[in-house]
Amino acid sequence: MIPRGATFPRGKVSFNDKALSALLKDTCKAGDIFTVVEGDLLAEYREYYGLDFKVTNYRARILRVAEESVFLQFFEPQDSDSIEKRECILISHGYYDHAGLYGHLIEQLLSRGLNVAIFDQIGHGLSTGSRAEIQDFDQYVQVLACLVEQLEKNENQRIRHWIGQSMGCSVLLEYFASGSEKLEGDLILLAPLVRPYGWSWLRFYFSLIKHFVKRRPRKFERRGPNQEFLDLLLNDPLQARVLPVNWVQAMVNWFERFEKRRIVFEKLIIVQGLKDKTVSSRHNLGVLKHFCRSIRLLEIPKAKHHLVNETEPIRQQMWDWLEITCEWRH
Repeated sequence: MIPRGATFPRGKVSFNDKALSALLKDTCKAGDIFTVVEGDLLAEYREYYGLDFKVTNYRARILRVAEESVFLQFFEPQDSDSIEKRECILISHGYYDHAGLYGHLIEQLLSRGLNVAIFDQIGHGLSTGSRAEIQDFDQYVQVLACLVEQLEKNENQRIRHWIGQSMGCSVLLEYFASGSEKLEGDLILLAPLVRPYGWSWLRFYFSLIKHFVKRRPRKFERRGPNQEFLDLLLNDPLQARVLPVNWVQAMVNWFERFEKRRIVFEKLIIVQGLKDKTVSSRHNLGVLKHFCRSIRLLEIPKAKHHLVNETEPIRQQMWDWLEITCEWRH
């Protein structure tokens, strides 16, 4: 295990999100399609979210996709063969999320000698775009496709493994289903989103409100087993505070298309919490089993939705299982 050597608990130091966002905007204006980001504001951001690992190589980039700017970060072990091989694992985060929430996951991947690439989707974190809003899920896939291309072209990074959380899984599944890439390594899905929890009764409610409501206030859980994470979310300056109705419509349009696809995945690796009340796990697993020849599934009875920020015992259970399941152990 790489020593954390990072600020913890998270969110306890000063961080000027507006100044950093302005810096990234100015950097993008002055640069090319793939631009280097540096400076003290970036160091403060990493300290705030506990991403300031001491024994890693780090760099950040801004990628221009269409009219948006996407924030991308690399974390690499200093003493690792993977630096020479230039192979990495790509993290695709969930809805409302951003890279700053994934320190536990990045730490585990670094400890296994993996180079890590993680980006903020458009409308999330330090990337531009209307907050947590989208017209079509294909826009997310377009960002991913452009990112993969630029990683290979400008960083000589070949993505060997892929890992998604919730909505990030949807983006990865659509990316591969559309034929954008041939899957060779592991595709790891944490609490994958196909349909949301309770959609059978939410569908009627949504059909009523979507014509006259543009957004709904977001509800935050305030008490739970992993209080450090819940406190971070409540005070996180990069969190959207509303649920845009057009994002829900885009999700519905996507899963209705996706469930009708004729595709076959050779292998999927899935971790699902049985106390998850964000995604419809039973329905979603049924859909994915229909699409896949071989599924390796871990169900964790006490786990909720945000698996990479669950309590330490649950995270350890997940990583013990992934360690004997994934190809990175070879």
